[in-house]
Amino acid sequence: MRQSALSAALVADSDHVVSFDRDGTERRWPELARAAAAVRAQVADAGGQRWAVDLDDTFQFAAAMLGCWAAGKTPVLAPRPLLAGADVVVDGAIQATDADTRWRRRVVWQRLPAIPYAVLEVSADADLVLYTSGSTGVPKEICRKVHNVEAELAVLERLWGPLLGSCRVYSTVSHRHVYGMLFRTLWPLLDRRPFATFDLEYPEQLIDGKGDGHALIASPALLKRIGHLPAASARWRAVFSSGGLLPGDAAAEATRVLRACPIEVLGSTETSGVGWRQQVDAGSTAWTALPSVETRCAEDEFLEVRSPFSGEAQWQRMGDLGRLAADGRFELLGRGDHLAKIEDKRVSLAEIERYLLENPWVHDAAAVALADAARQYVGVVLQLSESGARERGRVGVRAFNAALKQSLRNRIDAIALPRKFRHVDRIPVDAQGKRQQAKIKDLFRSQ
Repeated sequence: MRQSALSAALVADSDHVVSFDRDGTERRWPELARAAAAVRAQVADAGGQRWAVDLDDTFQFAAAMLGCWAAGKTPVLAPRPLLAGADVVVDGAIQATDADTRWRRRVVWQRLPAIPYAVLEVSADADLVLYTSGSTGVPKEICRKVHNVEAELAVLERLWGPLLGSCRVYSTVSHRHVYGMLFRTLWPLLDRRPFATFDLEYPEQLIDGKGDGHALIASPALLKRIGHLPAASARWRAVFSSGGLLPGDAAAEATRVLRACPIEVLGSTETSGVGWRQQVDAGSTAWTALPSVETRCAEDEFLEVRSPFSGEAQWQRMGDLGRLAADGRFELLGRGDHLAKIEDKRVSLAEIERYLLENPWVHDAAAVALADAARQYVGVVLQLSESGARERGRVGVRAFNAALKQSLRNRIDAIALPRKFRHVDRIPVDAQGKRQQAKIKDLFRSQ
C-alpha cells in the first residue's frame, strides 16, 4: 500500500490544535485521531463500501473522511438535498444524530464509542466520490484518489503556505463541495492550521475581529455584499474566493474592507483547481494556471485542462470560453455551454427554457444570466404563442409574468427563478439562425 501524506500526519506525535468551535472550544490532534479510529471501526463492522459523509461540523467531517479511508471505504460527498434523493448511490451514511434517514446502514456520531488511539493508515490509492449537477442539470459522479487530492494540497501549500503561516482558517463555504473540502478542511488539517468547525454567514461576521491575521475561505456571493462596510474594518491575512467569478469592483471593495486582495481560484468539481488570479487593479483579469496544470483552447475556443488533480489522464473540456495570452496565462471570455453561475450555484439556462417551452403560452424562450449592482439573476426573453398573447391581454403583463414564474417554482431552485421577463415578436438571431446573446441581453437594458 502506498502511504499517503495523511497517513504520515496521523501517526505523528503531536498535540496541536486542529479545530475551534464558535464558543472558542478547541479540539486537538489526538482527539481527531481517536474519533477517526472510532469511525473506522464502525464502518468496517457495518459493511458496505460507499459511505455518505452527512455531517455539518467540520471536525466531525474530517474525522469521518479519515475513518472511511482508514477502513478501506469510500467517502461520498454531496449537498444534503442531493443526498435525500435517489441520484446519489451509497451503502450507508455517517450522521450527527439519530434523525430519520433512508439508509439501512448508519454510523451516528453521537453514539461513537470512546476507543484508545490506534494508528491509522490511509492509502494514497484510497477513493473519494463527489457529486456535481453536470452540464445537463443531472447529478454527476466524480471520482478521485487520495493521491490526486494530496497533489493539489501540496501545490496550495507551495503557493500560499508562506503567506498563511500558522494562521487560523475561517470559511463561508460548505465542506461538502470540493472547494470547501480542500481549502477549509484538508489543507489546514495536513499543514497544522486550526480550522473553524462552523460557517461565517453574514458580511458583518467578517469584521468582528475574527480575521485579524487569519485566512478566509469565501465565495463571491458574500464578498459582493460587503461594500456597505467601513474601509479597513478587518485585517485578514489572506482571502480566497471560488465558485464563481468575482467582479473587479467587488474585488476592490473586498480589498478596501478586509485589507486583503482576494485570491480567486478557478476550478470545478470535474477538474478541481485550474488557475488563480488577484485583481489588484483593473488590468489584472488574466488567470495563471496552477503548477502541474496544463491549459489550452480548443478550436471552438472552449478552455481545456489537464492536471494530476482531476484523476483523469485526458484533457477535460470546461464550460468556459478562453483565450491564451503570450505569457502563458489565459483570459475567460464567458460561459459557452448555456450554464451560468448564479450566486455561486450552477444553473442550467437550457433547462429553464425547456420548462417554459412546455407551456402553451410560450412559442420560444431565451434565458440569460444578468447582474446588477446587488446580485446575479436570470432574465428570460419570450416569444408568445397566440394563446399566450391573448392571456397576457386578459390579465396584464405583471400577472402573466407572475404566472409563468409560478409554473417554474417547483421545478427549479429558487435562485434560478427568472426575475425579469421581456416579450418580443422574435428572439434575435444572426444570419446563421444562431441566437445573438449580446442583443438578447441588451433587451434588459433598453426597457
